[in-house]
Amino acid sequence: MKPLTDLTAHCIRCGFCLEACPTFVLTGEETESPRGRIYLIRSAEEGTIDWEDARAHVNRCLGCRACETACPSGVEYGAIFEIARDRLEQRKTHHTKKALLRGLTSPVLMRLQLKAGHLTRGGKLPGTLSWLLSHEKAEANKPEPQALAQLPPQDERLLPAVKGEVYLLEGCVMRMLFPRVHQATRRLLRRVGYRVKDVPQGCCGSLHLHAGYMDEARSRAAKLVRQFPGDLPIILDSAGCGSTMKEYDELLGSPPLARRGTGPEGEGGEQFAHRVFDATEFLLSNGLTEQLATAPALNLTATYHDACHLANGQRITSQPRQLLAAVRGLRLIELNEADMCCGSAGIYNLTQPKMARQLLERKWSNIEATGAQVAVMGNPGCHAWIAQAAMEHGGKVKVLHTVELLEAAFSGIGHFS
Repeated sequence: MKPLTDLTAHCIRCGFCLEACPTFVLTGEETESPRGRIYLIRSAEEGTIDWEDARAHVNRCLGCRACETACPSGVEYGAIFEIARDRLEQRKTHHTKKALLRGLTSPVLMRLQLKAGHLTRGGKLPGTLSWLLSHEKAEANKPEPQALAQLPPQDERLLPAVKGEVYLLEGCVMRMLFPRVHQATRRLLRRVGYRVKDVPQGCCGSLHLHAGYMDEARSRAAKLVRQFPGDLPIILDSAGCGSTMKEYDELLGSPPLARRGTGPEGEGGEQFAHRVFDATEFLLSNGLTEQLATAPALNLTATYHDACHLANGQRITSQPRQLLAAVRGLRLIELNEADMCCGSAGIYNLTQPKMARQLLERKWSNIEATGAQVAVMGNPGCHAWIAQAAMEHGGKVKVLHTVELLEAAFSGIGHFS
């Protein structure tokens, strides 16, 4: 990756990032803004201040990258943030956080963690975990894994001819918590003429990368590259994973570094990243809107939340909206502050629960103001966190992944209740 001093030098301190930054909007403090954090990180890197003086402010950053979208100078804040987190973890590793990540990215361990959650009061994560991670007294609901939807079999006679194969990243959290999202993605891919080729998979490294464990993220990324051989497209329905995998060229390097064994037949991050597509961009470019034009009408009002790593990391904002607008009978109402982080941000709602809760309540107020029956989004972290707010506020609003609502246009919304 690029040197930290070079990355931070591009900031001209213009302030365009300030109002785009959720933590600055909430606190009004310069040190809780991208501009302020870049100054602290640069000072620590140059030895003007100790890295410990920057730790609390870097840790309060969501890593949402909204500042990148607002920045006129093209500052790569995401890279700055990840390198800074790595520097801090090298100095002092947070073993509880590292253990949590190990559990979240292992389906076996995560299954055990979810079962253990039933032993805690009210199905909530114990206060001791929040305290160990953040020194703040706060609790988050233990997310309940989805059951697979009882969908009708797809009639091959009514589907287009198969024109190719794709891979679908199963992931870690998505595989365990939201299996019906993958179910819907597979069905939609078949509706546009593609079948999913199943292969053994692993973790993409995104949670480790965002939390400051760059070497671990790089190791996981290198392994994942080898698990998707050939040149087939790789489809993702998790925004955080997609953002990281589309930047494997930075994490793993491009040729000649890529030929040092990061992938099969010398494939490196650059070639791999070009094969990665969010489900919505792939479905839109392969004609799903034409299929939706003949689907039954849904009598629903929906609103759409922009997941940070989809909107800011991948710059995908119009594609999901175009697909949703093509659903017959669906009234799509634009959400105020649609692109402001909901506070989930990987494990942020556990490491910074008070700030995360403020952002969640702000997001939920905006969702309720739309009067929508369904809130739609494209990332498992947002999905679980906003679903918690929906439950706490009476459960009148359904929270769905974008692909779930799109498949509901064909299969019926009742399957995704």
